[in-house]
Amino acid sequence: MMPFCVVKEETRQILRLEGAVTIRHARELAAVLGEELEDGAPLEVDTAALQDVDTSILQLLYALRKTVPAISFPDPSDAFLAALDRCGLRRELPMARGES
Repeated sequence: MMPFCVVKEETRQILRLEGAVTIRHARELAAVLGEELEDGAPLEVDTAALQDVDTSILQLLYALRKTVPAISFPDPSDAFLAALDRCGLRRELPMARGES
């Protein structure tokens, strides 16, 4: 089972990341995003259950900013925020709750 999935709702799509999502998942995640994301629909990235993420996945999420009209990261996990800080990307990826 992959530690990620895309859930489509009426007005948005949700990318759920759980457990550890690392470089060994990057190719499969990129393929899923390319196939399953709908053009023009906002994307919410759910990292609440994420325990570990590496730079390759953060780069992939950063690149998504250019392909989806709106991307948000509500209720980010501590592990996700720590990874953003390590890579200096917290200002680049919009958080919920007004974090930056």
